[in-house]
Amino acid sequence: MDLTNEQLWSSAINFDMAASRLRIIIKGLNDALTYLRCEELGIDWWGTMDEKYEHESIYNLAILAFEHYLKTVLTDYKLVNEEDNPQLYYSDPDISLIFVLAKYIKNELESPQKVLSHYNLNIHDYPVYNGIIALNLQKDLNEIMKQMQNWRIKIINLYYQESKQNNLLGKK
Repeated sequence: MDLTNEQLWSSAINFDMAASRLRIIIKGLNDALTYLRCEELGIDWWGTMDEKYEHESIYNLAILAFEHYLKTVLTDYKLVNEEDNPQLYYSDPDISLIFVLAKYIKNELESPQKVLSHYNLNIHDYPVYNGIIALNLQKDLNEIMKQMQNWRIKIINLYYQESKQNNLLGKK
């Protein structure tokens, strides 16, 4: 028995294994942020803790985890190539910011300051930390993850809508 397009769509919307994995990673990073803050404040009697500096490396890991999740979504729906589907990679400013920050972290940007300035970020002022703030003012990694899951739903709807149109036209 073949599943209908609607059944496949419903299953895709309701079952997201990659989000489960990402949730575990983000919980660990949130715990690391909490632990760091408690430890630093415990010994920082003079108020010299530089939160941007201290949190930048943890946020680097969060951005790379977010990018991995987004690429998993695109791979699952055969939308892998950024050049073929730039509207998907850059359809949402928050999603494109995650991709840009991940490229920055991995040193894959040709002119990082030019690209980062598009998002009002400065290469010399903790761009990942400030990028997290641009994604969520409260720096809530769980809320950023929810934004990505909403984007995933848009991708699924787009994919199944296109699939449905192809079926109506008799294409495979």
